[in-house]
Order: sequence, then C-alpha cells, then structure tokens
Amino acid sequence: MMGKLPDQLLGTTQEGLLHRIANRIRQSLELKEILNTMVAEVRDYLGTDRVKVYQFNPDSSGVVIAESINNYRLPSLVGLHFPADDIPPYARELFLRSRQRSVVDVTNSQIGISPLDHPQTGETQQESDIRYRPLDPCHAEYLTAMGVKSSVVVPIVLEEISTGKKQLSSSNPSAQLWGLLACHHSESRNVTEEELQFIQAVVDQVGVAIAQSILLNQVRSQAKQEANINRVTELLYTSPTVKSQAALEEAVATFNGSGGRLYLLADENQPRELYTYGNQPDFLDVEPNRVVEENYLWKNFLHSVIEPGCDSTGYKPWSVQWMRSVYNLGNYKEEVNNHPNLWAIDDIYREPLFRTLAPFFESTSVRGLLIIPLHYGSHIVGCLTIFRDEVNTEILWSGWHNPDTRQLMARQSFEVWKQEKKGQAQAWTEEEIKYAQALSERFSTAIKQYRLYQQVQALNANLEQQVQERTEQLQQKTQQLELSNLELENFISRQKALASIVAKIRDSLDIEEIFRITTKELTQVLDSDRVSVYRFNSDWGGEFVADFECVTPRWLDVGNLGVNTVWDDTYLQETQGGRYRQGEVLVVNDISQEDFSQCHLDIYEQFHIKAFITVPIFFEQSLWGILGVYQHQASRYWENSEVEFVSQIAAQLGVAMQHASLLTHNREKSEQLSKTLINLQETQTQLIQTEKMSSLGQLVAGIAHEINNPVNFIHANLSHLKEYTDNILRVLSSYQEYCPEPPTEMKTLLEETDVEYIAEDLPKLCSSLSIGTKRIQSIVLSLRNFSRLDEAEMKSVDIHDGIEGTLLILQHRLKTDASKVAINIVKEYGELPLVECYAGQLNQVFMNLLANAIDEVQSIEPASEEDNVKTIKITTECIDERVKISIKDDGNGIPPEILDKLFDPFFTTKPVGKGTGLGLSISYKIIEKHFGKLYCNSQPGGGAEFAIELPIKSALCT
Repeated sequence: MMGKLPDQLLGTTQEGLLHRIANRIRQSLELKEILNTMVAEVRDYLGTDRVKVYQFNPDSSGVVIAESINNYRLPSLVGLHFPADDIPPYARELFLRSRQRSVVDVTNSQIGISPLDHPQTGETQQESDIRYRPLDPCHAEYLTAMGVKSSVVVPIVLEEISTGKKQLSSSNPSAQLWGLLACHHSESRNVTEEELQFIQAVVDQVGVAIAQSILLNQVRSQAKQEANINRVTELLYTSPTVKSQAALEEAVATFNGSGGRLYLLADENQPRELYTYGNQPDFLDVEPNRVVEENYLWKNFLHSVIEPGCDSTGYKPWSVQWMRSVYNLGNYKEEVNNHPNLWAIDDIYREPLFRTLAPFFESTSVRGLLIIPLHYGSHIVGCLTIFRDEVNTEILWSGWHNPDTRQLMARQSFEVWKQEKKGQAQAWTEEEIKYAQALSERFSTAIKQYRLYQQVQALNANLEQQVQERTEQLQQKTQQLELSNLELENFISRQKALASIVAKIRDSLDIEEIFRITTKELTQVLDSDRVSVYRFNSDWGGEFVADFECVTPRWLDVGNLGVNTVWDDTYLQETQGGRYRQGEVLVVNDISQEDFSQCHLDIYEQFHIKAFITVPIFFEQSLWGILGVYQHQASRYWENSEVEFVSQIAAQLGVAMQHASLLTHNREKSEQLSKTLINLQETQTQLIQTEKMSSLGQLVAGIAHEINNPVNFIHANLSHLKEYTDNILRVLSSYQEYCPEPPTEMKTLLEETDVEYIAEDLPKLCSSLSIGTKRIQSIVLSLRNFSRLDEAEMKSVDIHDGIEGTLLILQHRLKTDASKVAINIVKEYGELPLVECYAGQLNQVFMNLLANAIDEVQSIEPASEEDNVKTIKITTECIDERVKISIKDDGNGIPPEILDKLFDPFFTTKPVGKGTGLGLSISYKIIEKHFGKLYCNSQPGGGAEFAIELPIKSALCT
C-alpha cells in the first residue's frame, strides 16, 4: 500500500503536471512525442510500475503505442497487438456509452466501477464515486498472467468522428472510442477518487492532442494530395504534346503503386496509344497485340460512365453495381461505392467480375487495380489504370490466442508471437479514390487537347508536304533554265575557263582555310575558350593540328593542345577510334566529377581544361578526327542545343572535306549557284506566304540554314574569283603588249568578244556579287532571329526586335504595284523592358496579325488615286507590370455578329482556299499560354485593332 499525499500538496502537484502536459500539447503537434511524455509524467506522479496507451484498430484489436515502465518491474508491451476478444463487447460499449473507468485490485478480488457519464442519458454526472464489486475470475487470471495486481483503466473517447473507424455505440453516434489509458502495478494498491479524477483530466488533455493530431494528418494528407495533383498537372499541360509517359509515372508514384497503364482509344484520325510503367499483364491475344483494356467487360465498363440514365436495375448499364445485380452478385461483401465512375479492386483474385481477366496478371505480383475512365463530355478518350502489388505483413502479438469465442478460459501466456502473412491485398482508401477522380478530370482534359493538337499537327504536316513538293518543282524548273542558259555559251571557251578557275581554286581553297574559318566562328558563337581539331593517323594515333585551332586572346599563353606532338592513346588505337567510331559524342561539364583515369586528368590539368565537348568528324564513311570545344577558366554546363550545334558543325566539316577533295567548281558553276540563290530567295518568299503560322518558325529557320551554307561558300570564294580574274586580265594585257599584231582570226575574235568591255566590267561584277552576298547574309540573320528555333526555352527578349523581324519578312507585301494599294507602316514604340516569353511563338503571333492586316487593307478597292494609300499602325507601351502591343488597320472593320467568333478554331471570313481559320485561334492559345490577353476592338467601317497584353515577368518562370 502506498501513502496518500496531503490534499493541498496533491492538488498543487496535479495542477503542475496538467499544466506541463497542456504545454507539451501546445508546443508539439506530434502525437507520439506527446503520448510518450504524458505516460512518463503520469507514471512518475502515481508511482506505478507501468502506464500505457492502448489504441483500437479498425478490426477492434488493439496495439500499445506508448508506454512508461518502472525499472523493468513489469515487461514492456509497447508495439504488441492484442486480439479483439481480450476486451468483451459489453465492456467496450460501457467504455463508450458512459465513459466507464475501472479500478481493479486482484489481491482482494475487487473491481471498482466509476462511469463519467450517465449510462442511460449519456449526460456528464456532477459527482462520481468508485463502486466496488467482486472481480470476474477470468479477468483476475488475465491480469495475474500479465503480472499485474492493481490496475486503472480510463477510456479515451473522442467527441467527434475523426478517425474513420467503425462506430461501436448506437446511442452516442457522435463519440468515438479511440483507445484506453491503463495504469498497472505489480503490487496491491489503493486508488483514490482524486487520482482517478486526475487521470481523467490527463485523458481529456490527451483527447485534445489526438484530435489535433488527426486534424494535422488530414491537413498534411490534403496538402500532399494537392501537391501530387499539381505535379501531374504540370506534366500534362506544360507542353502541347503532353508528356504522357512522365505523367503516368508521376501518377503511379503518387499512389505508391507498382505500375500502371495509360490507354488512349483509337478514333477516326488517330490510332490507339498505350503507355506502360512497371510490371504489366500479358496480352489477351499475342498475334494482334490485344491488350486487357480491349476486353469486352473492361470496354463496356469504360463506356458506362457516359450512360445517360439507369435501367430497371436502378444502375447505369455496365457499371460495377449493374454487373453485380445482373450476375446475381448482390451478396458479395463490399462497401457502398460512392464513386460509381471508378472501379477500385482490392484483390483481383477475389473479385468475381474480374475472373476472366485475373489469369493475365498471374505472371506479375499485381494484386490490386484502380481503373479510372477518362472522358471528355460525352466522349470516352481512354482510361488510366494503377497497379498495386501484394504485400507481406508482420504483426507482433502478445502471446498466442484462440479466436474461438466458445473458449472462455483466461489467457495463460503473454509471450510475444510473430504472425507473418504473405501475399496480402491492400485496400483502396476513400481518400485515394477521391484523388483518382481528380486525376481523371485532369488527364481527360489534357488527352483531349493532345488529340486536337495531333490533328492540327497532321494538317500542318500535310501542308508542309505540299510546300516541299512545290519547292522541288521550282528547283527543277530552275535547273532547266540554268541548263538552257549554259548551252548558249561557247562550249570550247567554257571548258578552258572552267579548267583555269578550278585549278586556281584548288591552289587556294584548301581544307586548312575551311577549318580556320570554322573553328573561329564556333569559338565566337559558343563563347568558348578554345576550339581544336584532333586528326587521326593511319595507326589510330593522332595529333592536334596547328592550323585547325582557334583560341581566345586571354588563353593564348596556355599554348596549343599538343600541336605537332603525336598522342598515341592506347584505348583509341586498340579500338580504332573507340566510342567516336560509333558516332558518339562525349560531353563533360566538370572533369573533376567524371571517372577519368589519372593519366587523362594529368593531361587536362596540363592544358587547364575544365570542361569540354568532343564530336567525331567523318570523311565519307570513315572516322577522320575529333572536333573539341574546351573551357579553361571554369567548369561549364553544356546545353543540349550547344552540343547539337557542335555536332552539326562537325558534320559540315566532314562534308566540306568531301567537297574540298572533289573540288570541280568553275565559273559557270558559280553563276549557276548565284542564280540558284536568287531562286531560293523567291522560293523562301513563297514558302513564307503559303506556310501556316504553326510551322512558320521551322520553315524560316530551315530555309535560312540551307541558304546560309552556299552563301557563305560563295562569299568566301569571291575574293579568290577577283584575284583569278585580275590575273587573267594581266596575262591578256601582257599578251597584247608583246603581241600587238595578232592574226586576223584572233582580231576578229577579240572584236566579237569585246575584251576591253569585259576587262572594265568584270571587277565591277565581282564587287556587285560581294555586296549581294553580304545583303543575303543580313537577310538570313533576320530570318534566324525571327524563327528563334534555337530559343525553345523561355527567356527575356526585346519585343521590338520581333516586330521588326516580322516586318522585314513581310516587306515584299508592303510594296505597291499597279494592282495593289500602298501600305504605310506607322510605328509608335514606347519604352519597353525585356519581356520573358517564348520568342519564336510570339513572332508567330505578330506574323498572323500583321499578315491579316495586310490582307484586309489590300482587299479594299481604292475609290480614287488619293485613296490608294492605306495605313497599319503599330503601338507599344508599358502598363504597370504588363506590356501592350496594338496593331491597327484602317480597313472595313469587323461586323459585331462575327467579332465573338474570331478566335474560334477553323472560323475564317476569307474565301475558300485562302485561309484555314487557325491563325487567330493558334495566336490566342499562344498568348493565353503566356498568361496574357489577345482581343479585338472594331467598328464597321472604322478598321480593326488587335491588342496583345503580356506580363513582363511570366508566371511560367516562377
């Protein structure tokens, strides 16, 4: 027996302890930490051997989740599970209904009962005392086997349903029996009413902590779910092509699933699509690759979500409930389905409806399925399926127990027993099903947009094919015209001139000059410290070539990379070029982070190399050498576009070597290339006029690239052409000086060819060609700036540059002739900051709006000669944190009845064959993607104004 403290001291101690426990609850929201502190404080205050917190599981069993024991006088029970039949149902009912507390004295075979609430009314009793009665023998044997002589048990009842467990009391539906607080002592001990009240006060505080913890877990779970949805949504909507595979993998990860499938149904224009992740079921039929989603039951279930109503069964046809009713599976054990548009299967081998499909999953460890139909309006677009593997469970029980309720004998032992179960199914929770419903909406919308985007891309591909065919026809006609012009010249004179020019080009246009120019330009474009070429020799050793290197001035003192020193790399010699022979590219951002051998690291250190790109150079089909781009100052992250650019340069070097080795160009060929260049310019203009806005950037960039190569070649050779021409004229002048009286036939030939005029006009012709090629290079640069295909990333750009580039491309349409009105472009540019955007896409918008404005003003028949000039006004200004671009014409304006349809897809007012109705729709989507606005202000007869508003700092970058 333990002595009783004075009442005043007892009250002070209780108050201080309760105050500490309340502070702990306020300071921490972690339930485990609160419970561990609480049981230690209570046990220390009461002086008992054990204080534990026992929590009920959904199946009415329980587990000890917190415990404090005194010097191991009683064995630890923390983490052990107790079967449901350890606590009789009537005791649970009293714990919940009247919050009954029990005090047991095994030595005296007495149990004290103290209900906190009235058993019939459920109202809290103002006064409560402990009433003792004889102890049940089975209860006494149970505690004796546990080593307990005295115990106090107080129920932990939550006032609101927040745990999601099954209710145990029908009389108090708002309350929830969460667990028990038990105090055990190995000796007989008196328990006073004051101590019982104190324990009850502690339990009330713990109830508050548990409610807070449950609320916190719910908030955390909701926040996690929202974060998961945001990640999946970002993958679905950041690109018009939809990152389906990445979105599927992210969705599976958010469910902690083992795999999944995204199945898109075929339609009139597109085939079926299937994305998989993780372990997958077998095909229904191997030959035609028939997948499980094409099973008739599965297909009918998918289409059930769009059924308009119910039939005589009260359910939608082919829903899960309908199938259970039709197949007489109404008695099958299942919970009420609050989401009939989803099919959550906990165990595919215990689901009767799935018996024909379960065999196809036997080769996998999949046990659970969540089938999520995807539909947009009244159209089924596919389904998302999440797999969940079987799991192995392990439970530590407090001794072996016989679940047979007929055995009323007390338990004989509490020795720990480990129960292991393999191949267990995991149930889908209500929270997961709600989350799946949210994913269904986002996947459905994204997939529908993706399919529309595919249709538009197919249309664009068809248009591009037509443009290609038209281009080939123009090129063929050009070649025919050039051949006809060449046939007009004298065959003998052409052959002599060709032989002379080709011989001189071979003497001066060698491969060294090509490589010097290339390495210099590559160094400037990439802003790199050094670009060098390593050339293999016959035994696959090699050296860096002195003439094939360009280095920035600040690194000249580092020296050439082993120039004229043979580097016999044993790996490259043994493998005859190693990885480079297969066309592989080596990209190193930081040599210290790579697994290089020490000899390689020593070489890199010797030449101060911190990062590099090495790309193979092929001559015809053979590995010739390696093009290297090096960074000396510090490590560098090489962008994919930079690596691709270096690879293209290496490929061009290979082509250049082939051209240099087969140099048979002559003057007639140069003239042919010049004419081809002019025709290519005309072809470029036709392509720009006929190509649709969605593929304009690719077309412009491609033409600019193709023109740039021959223009650079021609421009680089004009100086040599002038030199050869001057030499020929000097030889001719010398010949005339030493042979002043040529034969009669020669005089006749000189008079016919007018040599003096040719000598005077040929230098002027070379000068004109040089000016023309420089002008072409300027136009190519404008085209590349307009297309900005190398700027797929969002970056800060000057809006005015994009407008000016667009106007340059449309310049030919602004010039007047006898059949068109003259167009005056009025620019009122404000001071604009750099704007974060996708520059190529924004240029497409400018092209659409300006082309439409030009079409509008040119479609007006001038009433008089004075009315032959029209105006297009371009205004830019900065408003708060946004920029506004306005393009206004003085055309006929837009009627009010079609003003609201301007941005609808496929809506157009142009004649058949003049437009597809996609330009303004695509422009609207581009501006909407930038979180901006595109709208039109117009009055009939007063022209039309299209205004764009864009944020300076795009939300896409945050």
